[in-house]
Amino acid sequence: MMTTAQQMMRHLGRMLSTGALAAVLAISVAACNNQTGFSGSVGSTPNGPKLTTYGIFGTTGTPFTATVSDSRSSWTFQGNVPVSVEIANNILPSRIIATKTAANNNKLSVVVVTGNHVADNQSTTAPFGTVSVQVGGSLPNLAPPANPDLRIFASGPANQRVQALVEDVDTGFIIQARLPILVLFDTPNGKVDATFFGNQDFGTFTLNMTLNGIVVAHVVSGPNATIREP
Repeated sequence: MMTTAQQMMRHLGRMLSTGALAAVLAISVAACNNQTGFSGSVGSTPNGPKLTTYGIFGTTGTPFTATVSDSRSSWTFQGNVPVSVEIANNILPSRIIATKTAANNNKLSVVVVTGNHVADNQSTTAPFGTVSVQVGGSLPNLAPPANPDLRIFASGPANQRVQALVEDVDTGFIIQARLPILVLFDTPNGKVDATFFGNQDFGTFTLNMTLNGIVVAHVVSGPNATIREP
């Protein structure tokens, strides 16, 4: 995980998209439509299944580039170990390919968690080494780049396990993962919002939402935080 908040923000642009990071737009956001299971309030959006988590772990700070693909869309991003990746819509099969961008023997691992069990775990220590993990069946080819490409990046206290609800107008997707978290929303129906939940002593979340490589929303709040597509 990142050792300082400054390091996390330095790599934020690379995590959010492969394009240039635009100026951050600070906005005030409302609560999610549906927080069933978290706040007790019931909205109109039914909950979907808990999402598969693609954890990119290993030696803290190891730089990498990765491509994640389900059967419909794909996303490419760069960052530093660790990060948890979630694909909202949970369409399987899916594949993640991660490559170290450093000529050292640091460890790079990809761990796929479905439900409460590890579905696959691959690692490399080779300079510029690559790991590839597939889950839910065979995915012979990478899908075309996501369009629209909507991403949410959540950071906060390092290695904290948090819950979140990410939703479009049809479905709310439940996330349980460790920070930092990158959410990739595949083909949302309408606008997207997300609420991240910390405990009473959590501190603050920093949330950033990009649409096709442009930052459209930025929120700093705690112990809970909500971000909404304008």
